[in-house]
Amino acid sequence: MYMQRVTIYPDPEKVADVRSMLSERAKARQAAGIRLALSEMVAGGDAPQFTVSIVFDDLAAFEANRKRDQADGDFQKFVGKLSSSIRKPSDFDLLEVLVQMPAR
Repeated sequence: MYMQRVTIYPDPEKVADVRSMLSERAKARQAAGIRLALSEMVAGGDAPQFTVSIVFDDLAAFEANRKRDQADGDFQKFVGKLSSSIRKPSDFDLLEVLVQMPAR
């Protein structure tokens, strides 16, 4: 299993706007069957920041998602709109999940 993690650094004056944009997009992606979580750093190093985490069964699923996003005009518009509200470029990480969190 793999997890894509994208960290977004909003302009401090636009945190509420970025939170709203990311929340709406996250809910829409979840409704489409994507296993996704959105989190917000509330204290620490480089706050404010948001992290979008998406879980994939394998690397093929990750690659298919990247290709879909690159071809998706709505995704490109979303990224363009988001980019006007951030203070520095987003960070991207791909992690291999070695031990999953247990279900409750």
